Amino acid sequence: MIRNIIFDLAGVLLNLNLERDTQALLSVGLPDFDGCIADREIHGPISLYLNGLSDKPTFLKAIRPFCFPEATDEEILASMDAVLDDIPSSRLAALVEMRKHYKVFLLSNLYDTAWDLTQKLIRNEGYTVEQCFDEAFISYKMQLAKPNPLIYQQVFEATGIQPGETIYFDDSHDNIEAAKKLGILSCLVPMNEIETCKEYQQLIETCSR
Repeated sequence: MIRNIIFDLAGVLLNLNLERDTQALLSVGLPDFDGCIADREIHGPISLYLNGLSDKPTFLKAIRPFCFPEATDEEILASMDAVLDDIPSSRLAALVEMRKHYKVFLLSNLYDTAWDLTQKLIRNEGYTVEQCFDEAFISYKMQLAKPNPLIYQQVFEATGIQPGETIYFDDSHDNIEAAKKLGILSCLVPMNEIETCKEYQQLIETCSR
């Protein structure tokens, strides 16, 4: 029996804008989205920063050799934020409704600026984080990032919920596989399209009965 729901944020609840992100990356001299992932020297510092495992000065020092000399620190940092788009009000309303029937948690690899922006987006839609989630687990606060199994274990230790009673939604194959190994029912979400997941729709239908 499912008693708990864990959601990833970016690409699941929060839409990503890859086109705008690519334009921003190119404007500071970095490759496009796929190019940044493919280049290990670039992907390493970006991943650490976006997961909240390195601070801004450390990230800027590591990434600047790959950027245009004239690119400012502010422009480089802004290029990291450009991928973050919007959170549809319908998803937030669904979270509030789900909390009447389940415990609902957020587990996200996220840096501090992105979390601040997320909270603002939620407020702009007329909700609060506390209305939407029983608790939010953010990598930069925990200094752990998915798919490290320790981050999932910390969630279960902190909340007392059980893996076998929990369903988890994420758009990362690696994160999903890591969760499955811990006994969590895990659903891979097509980026920005959680509404197409039958498990998500089943939860919504259950809540509407």
